[in-house]
Amino acid sequence: MMNKFAAASALACMAVSAPALAQEAVEAQNGEVTVGSTVYGPQDGIVGTVERIEGTNVVVNTGTMEATLPANVFAIGENGPVIGVSKADLEAAIVAAQQEAAAALDAALVPAASLYSADGQVVGTVTEVGADGLVVVEHNTAGPIQLPKDQMTVQDGNVTLLATAAALEAAVSAQTGAEL
Repeated sequence: MMNKFAAASALACMAVSAPALAQEAVEAQNGEVTVGSTVYGPQDGIVGTVERIEGTNVVVNTGTMEATLPANVFAIGENGPVIGVSKADLEAAIVAAQQEAAAALDAALVPAASLYSADGQVVGTVTEVGADGLVVVEHNTAGPIQLPKDQMTVQDGNVTLLATAAALEAAVSAQTGAEL
């Protein structure tokens, strides 16, 4: 019997662990970039807002998209943090990166591909990629399970689930009611 996972519920508990303490600021050229700051581009055009800081990366929300940028691309101008691209150029780069990532995943996500966890462990083998967005995986201990394709990416050339092996095990155990 195949264990079915609903994309919204079962994987909700499978987040890749974030840094224990949220950062409020990160060093940039000539100052700090802080959460909540407005980010400007060339000619002082507004690009977006600093949503959060993740290590040495800054997540900028353009209002419709998010981009994770290294802190070293920011300078501090008269109005606040500045980057070298406009909002339109940043959003175009995000779309291009998403399309490239989707194409890489489509090419790698084939039957017999190993599925890795976010922490680098092989957790199973892909057996089928459904048109419905679900991927059937022969899990190492639970047998066949379905996982949402939108929770997968290609990392270091491997099809990778955006969850740790422990989080997947916990979700599988919760669905099946058995400890694995």
